[in-house]
Amino acid sequence: MDGKLIHCKGKRMLFVGLVCVDLLNYIEKFPQEDLGHRCFDLCWNRGGNASNSATVFSLLGGDVEFFGTLAKDRELSFIEEDFKKFGIKYDNSLVIPEKTCPFSVVILSQESHSRTVLHTNKNLPELTLDNFSNNINLRSSDYGWIHFEGRDNAYEITRMMTYVKNFNEENSAHIIISLEAEKIRLASYLDKFNMWTLPDVLFVSKDFAQNQGYTSMGEAATGYFEKVKEGAVVICAWGDSGAAAMSRQSGLVSSQAFPPDVIIDTCGAGDTFNAATLYAFCSNADLSKAIEFGCKVAGSKCGIQGFEELKSFGFTL
Repeated sequence: MDGKLIHCKGKRMLFVGLVCVDLLNYIEKFPQEDLGHRCFDLCWNRGGNASNSATVFSLLGGDVEFFGTLAKDRELSFIEEDFKKFGIKYDNSLVIPEKTCPFSVVILSQESHSRTVLHTNKNLPELTLDNFSNNINLRSSDYGWIHFEGRDNAYEITRMMTYVKNFNEENSAHIIISLEAEKIRLASYLDKFNMWTLPDVLFVSKDFAQNQGYTSMGEAATGYFEKVKEGAVVICAWGDSGAAAMSRQSGLVSSQAFPPDVIIDTCGAGDTFNAATLYAFCSNADLSKAIEFGCKVAGSKCGIQGFEELKSFGFTL
């Protein structure tokens, strides 16, 4: 892309990845082992990185679809009703019988503002290229951008991104591809399958970058920029330090963080940043403005429980 994004306003954003159920436990301070503790609140939410980002993108006013695998069990009706509540299309997703819905127990400490996630995925299979090519019709002209959550099915994600890339080349199409590198275990796959060369935009999390030896968001954005394909963009959110990004056109740019007066719930802040940044791109924002918008929306999210109240903030670009 040579640092200049092909804007996809009026097109659908497709988030590819996980949907699960999150059980959020709000507690005064992180619990000691082998003791009983009393939570002051509890929420039952639809979760998963791609699922959360789809929620935020929709709340900001975007046309959005989620694509993933869903288990045909007792949580299915809750997940489907919640997708509908937030106006998220999901009809192309696979519903698989005799499998168990992934589930996360999240401990949110009021004292330290930490979030600790205990995730279980017993047997729900990850997506494959065949699932993607059979269920997502790229020729429909609906899709302007496809965002992939980096997961353990890295080989299949590589094949899916290659499939979109080849479609673009063969049909003179301009579907933008982005990839999220958040899970530390994805690192070896990025090298093994040369995934660096496929996305137009690479989102890298603070934890992922720190695990690979980077000590600042600017260093991470610059370092990963040397790995991606020519013309690609690298974006690295760094928590309460803000975010940095790099493209050949803009050079290194950064944004401060916009923390709320009181931190309530940081769960999904990274997913919020990704979605808001993508929404800004699709609204013709340049790289600097896009990550600033991402930081503003993510900061606001940390001051509320869940995501729904974001629609009342009246964010503008």
